Amino acid sequence: MKLKRPGQRILKTSLAVFLSFVFSHFRSSYALPFYSAIAAIICTKSDFNDSIIVGVNRIFGTLIGGICGFLYLLFVKNRLNSELINYFFISIIIAFLIWFMSSINKPNAISIMAIVFCSISINHAGESFGAIEFALNRTLDTLVGVVIAIFINSIDFELRKFMIFKKNKDSKDL
Repeated sequence: MKLKRPGQRILKTSLAVFLSFVFSHFRSSYALPFYSAIAAIICTKSDFNDSIIVGVNRIFGTLIGGICGFLYLLFVKNRLNSELINYFFISIIIAFLIWFMSSINKPNAISIMAIVFCSISINHAGESFGAIEFALNRTLDTLVGVVIAIFINSIDFELRKFMIFKKNKDSKDL
């Protein structure tokens, strides 16, 4: 089996993930670099225009999911005395949010909106800090990954052309 050389998308994705980790590391002690990395991986596409399309949908879905998750933590979760009732309400809200996103013709933002909402309303609510801080950091870290992925994808990484040019130049120097 012959393995291919890593292409530009692999290199760009790896660089976007690394820069997302670094930025999150220095941004805040409450930063969640895992979410920056996920966003960077998903938003680094084979061309810049695809990254923009995916990034814009991801930003929109993240903001809607983040705001709704925050509002849920603030006004609903603490008033419930049963985890099963909590799950029921979350499921109903997700159905409404999916309907809303479909109604405003944003089908490509539905998945991330639901994921962000669930992440905020279920998994990490109040573990080490309050609802406001978690929802804000969860949303910001996703946005960090999206912006970095779009930036990295906008750079022309013509490594093969550079390597061929350097090889040809070195050959002529002999």
